[in-house]
Amino acid sequence: MMLSISGVRFSYNGHPVLRDIQLELDKGQILAVLGVNGAGKSTFLQCLNRILRVKKGQIRLYSDDVLRMKPEEIAAHMGYVPQRYGEEELSVFDAVLLGRKPYMKWRAEQRDLETVETTLGQMGLTHMAMRPVNTLSGGEMQKVILARALAQEPDLLLLDEPTSNLDLKNQLEVMDLVRKAVQDRELSAVICLHDINLAFRYADRFLMLKDGRVYTQGTRDAVTPEAIHQVYGVQVILGEVQGYPIVVAHN
Repeated sequence: MMLSISGVRFSYNGHPVLRDIQLELDKGQILAVLGVNGAGKSTFLQCLNRILRVKKGQIRLYSDDVLRMKPEEIAAHMGYVPQRYGEEELSVFDAVLLGRKPYMKWRAEQRDLETVETTLGQMGLTHMAMRPVNTLSGGEMQKVILARALAQEPDLLLLDEPTSNLDLKNQLEVMDLVRKAVQDRELSAVICLHDINLAFRYADRFLMLKDGRVYTQGTRDAVTPEAIHQVYGVQVILGEVQGYPIVVAHN
């Protein structure tokens, strides 16, 4: 088992946000974390890579105790793509090179530079390597942040709303890149998403949070109309179009 989570709890100023989270994820799988705003999705991701420190519970990556890892060890094993990021005056190349920080001593070595060049090529970003990051579109920026995470050569990708504020074309391009990276690099990914249809298209497993608790988890069959109604408060119909499952709301 790549990722194993047991009894994880987290509170902000004494207010419980995550309550007894249990989860197992195999290598090569994409997990979609679903739930309304405030359900604890982003907090859950930040507990996994110890940006936030859990009060109780256990998080293991393979056999290693994440809660006992040093920050540089976590950075070498987990690539994190946050929901928000500031504009930078770095070039695209240098922004992606920051992903090699866990491995660099005093300066970038040849392997670091080669890893960045390879990652840029795989992400289709080679042609903009010298462009300033703060001149990029939202879709281009999201690909650069993803490339930075992949340059870390992680075992696990953590992505917080990677398609937010992107048009449909860029949503699909970013998610295609995530899926390809998971397949080609033999990673796993945990992705917080609002769009259930996008989750159905790309995820292997699903975790639905309600009020900081796991309402249900499992394969696509776990995301039933009743589960969606209980978690989101919306009546839906599940269907299929040309082999793709879809969710349509109705009231």
